[in-house]
Amino acid sequence: MFTRIARNLAVAALCGALVSCAWPWKKKEIPRARPIRFPKANVSDGTKRNPIQVGTILMVNADGNFVLIDSGGGPMPEPGAALKCMREGIDTGVVAVGSERKGTHVIADVVTGTPQKGDQVFQ
Repeated sequence: MFTRIARNLAVAALCGALVSCAWPWKKKEIPRARPIRFPKANVSDGTKRNPIQVGTILMVNADGNFVLIDSGGGPMPEPGAALKCMREGIDTGVVAVGSERKGTHVIADVVTGTPQKGDQVFQ
């Protein structure tokens, strides 16, 4: 009889500990996406410069930390140039153009953010 009571108390204590661990005491913060706007003027001469779309991301390799960009036949920036990746007006990351190219495709290393397949790439 005593062991049954001790066992029931142990089970009740274990259940209480599990419930207290799983209870949502703290509300998790969800990061909000904020739109990034391009600068309205160049750094030195004050002239307005519109961003130029240079391609679209075809593939993302998260393990190798690089992306494959399709330029769509347009001119691609020189190796080492920084490009901004955007999806629906929201900045998703910055990539650096690599030296490997084949046709209209170029490899770029991810510098910041998490670009995704289908993101537009701007210079």
